Amino acid sequence: MMDFKKFEATLQLWGDLHFTGIELQQRDDKSEIYATGTNNHTQSQLYICTLSTEIASHIQLKQFRTWLHRINIGKSKRRLALLRKE
Repeated sequence: MMDFKKFEATLQLWGDLHFTGIELQQRDDKSEIYATGTNNHTQSQLYICTLSTEIASHIQLKQFRTWLHRINIGKSKRRLALLRKE
């Protein structure tokens, strides 16, 4: 299982992209989870993990969505703080 720090580090590797969603895709009787976003009219998908059970995939999907929301709020607050300093 992935923890918050590893999830955050994975997204930060692609710092130029702004991820806005987490999606579940079915492949070969397994569930793949992707972070998704649109930048400069290009849709991006970043593979996060594969899970073999439907229950586990939905639990993890909910957790990743919560974490992504938390990360995006933090980025917005930091951006706003920088704008106020200028």
